[in-house]
Amino acid sequence: MLGSKFHLLGLSLLVFLLSGSGVAGADAARLPEDAAAVQAGMARVIALLDSADYAKSTSGGEHVVLSYQLTQNREPTPEEFMVLSGLYGEQGFTPSAVLAVALRGKEAATTWNQCREFLSAGREKDFQGNAEARDTARRLSETCASQVAAGLAAKGPYAAPVSSNAKATAYVPVANEEYSVYFGYFHSHSALSDGTGTPLQAYVHARDKGRLDYFSLTDHAELLALWPWDNKWQQLKDAAEATYAPGSFVTLWGFEWSNPVLGHINVLNSIGITNCLENFSLPAFYDWLAGTPEAFGLFNHPGYFDALGLELARLRRSDAVVEQMVGIEVCNDWESFDRYYYSGSWDTDYSYWDEGNLKGWQLGPVIGQDNHQPTWGTLNATRTAVLAKELTREAVIDAYEKRRFYATENTALQLDFRCAGYPMGSRLQAAPRTFTVKAGTAPGESFEQIRLYRDGALLQTQTVSGNPVEAIFADPAYSGSSYYYVIVTETVDSDGNGRNDEAISSPIWLEGPPPAAPSCGTLSSGVSGASVTGGHGDWAVLLLLLGLLVAGRKRMTGVAE
Repeated sequence: MLGSKFHLLGLSLLVFLLSGSGVAGADAARLPEDAAAVQAGMARVIALLDSADYAKSTSGGEHVVLSYQLTQNREPTPEEFMVLSGLYGEQGFTPSAVLAVALRGKEAATTWNQCREFLSAGREKDFQGNAEARDTARRLSETCASQVAAGLAAKGPYAAPVSSNAKATAYVPVANEEYSVYFGYFHSHSALSDGTGTPLQAYVHARDKGRLDYFSLTDHAELLALWPWDNKWQQLKDAAEATYAPGSFVTLWGFEWSNPVLGHINVLNSIGITNCLENFSLPAFYDWLAGTPEAFGLFNHPGYFDALGLELARLRRSDAVVEQMVGIEVCNDWESFDRYYYSGSWDTDYSYWDEGNLKGWQLGPVIGQDNHQPTWGTLNATRTAVLAKELTREAVIDAYEKRRFYATENTALQLDFRCAGYPMGSRLQAAPRTFTVKAGTAPGESFEQIRLYRDGALLQTQTVSGNPVEAIFADPAYSGSSYYYVIVTETVDSDGNGRNDEAISSPIWLEGPPPAAPSCGTLSSGVSGASVTGGHGDWAVLLLLLGLLVAGRKRMTGVAE
């Protein structure tokens, strides 16, 4: 990814200028009679601007200034200049793309009429560097960063939106349910934005070469709507629909909201699309997401867009979308847990993921290969594994929405983590703090360690051996609201990073103290209170654990006994 990460700073910057929650499909569906002539005329302009000769004669900053002068009769705002001058010349964002953004103004994408009027005015001949454009570009480059930062601070990007359309909290976990494990991820790109290949090639490669169970493209929203003859969002969705095969390969569609100052967020399963010009601040984006209840989001590669100290508003919780923002990356491209988990976050030794959960989000750990080359599913062995009842679109979405997933560096590693029989991702009221872990992997491989964490801090470690393995943990003395997760470690280092392969589970959230013990030993379980009572609480805990292990001899999350 990080060959492309910094071109994304530009790409992300495009953010400020891009407007529109749709793509050019509606306009393209009503082709004017002169559509072919207009497209041919603009093709000549595009060829001129994207030529090597033009790049030699006109700097990126000059071109941004000229684009606004020749299309809007004004100079670009500091935000517009910041975005487009950063994007200029980067992969996926050409001088002609700058023209498209400037030309379209407030439209969702450049219209046929705007192209027609531009051609009629003959302004393309005026794209030549000059002293006035150079002076304007120099002045803007000296002042735009400070003005943009001040504007963001004034707009209060940390404020949480209020939306009546926020998805309701209605998750009720079920104890002792059996699940299968499916491997895939939801972060990749194609030539629709700044990647390689067609959408269909990406989905087919992920299925046939990557051997993924599920997959989605998430091209940059800011590049999905430039010209009226494009309908990139629909192309992406069409490719997902064409390759969806329930029972063998699940596909979704998505986009990446790419803000150069506040960070990047993937949105999956939405009907429409937005970008960071239309909704630049986090409150504005969150409000859009809350009004799109079918969609869910993932925070991407935290730590890369924090130049102003505002990345993802440092993960301040927004109540409007706490249900819809389901995860945060702990691995991106070739950078795995060492970069995103073990190295701490912006200001603390806690991971970015723990930072979010400690601030009230309910996030699971996800992995994205963030492919910009034709390596969808084949870049490496990292995957996000979901625990689902079946391999269908609905079941995979359900697993994400209920945080029933884990991040793994090994394509064969299967993990089951439960509290009182409730799976990872569960939110429980006053349940006994008793945990079971089961893990399995490929034949010939083995495990060496399982660690239990509470609120991001290591709580207990158990040495294990063999394949599969099981472990029991208990934390009966603690009664505060908290979250727990486990990390399992194998004995192999398949990616050669100096650390053996691991998997990190989604948390289990527990609220409130365990229920008071009645006079006689009874066992009850449920979301509203799974309790172990009696005069010998520790013995009751052990009996419960033994019972869970006996019940768990059945297939659980697909791990072989």
